[in-house]
Amino acid sequence: MKTDDDNPGGKLTFNSDGDKTKVCDEQADGWSAVAYVINPNGSTRYSLRASGNGDCDDRSADDGGQYNLDDGTYYTFRVCLDHDGSGTGDDRFCDSARWQA
Repeated sequence: MKTDDDNPGGKLTFNSDGDKTKVCDEQADGWSAVAYVINPNGSTRYSLRASGNGDCDDRSADDGGQYNLDDGTYYTFRVCLDHDGSGTGDDRFCDSARWQA
């Protein structure tokens, strides 16, 4: 899944085999790619950030804790671009999907 800007600058992938989640920044434009894994109740389980063209951040069940998703459960995955890195929810060009772990 990619961000919704006209030339997508962020990409999120998920593989349920091992709960592998990865976000990548795909442009040198001053924006960071941010991704969120959201629990069925709407709370954020965890987030990832990649800053700089070609930079990626990833997590998997092997990292334990919140990264080990419950098998068979549907989570919302969201990818956005963030310009100032403040974490204040000013994300732009977001796309989301529900995927099963």
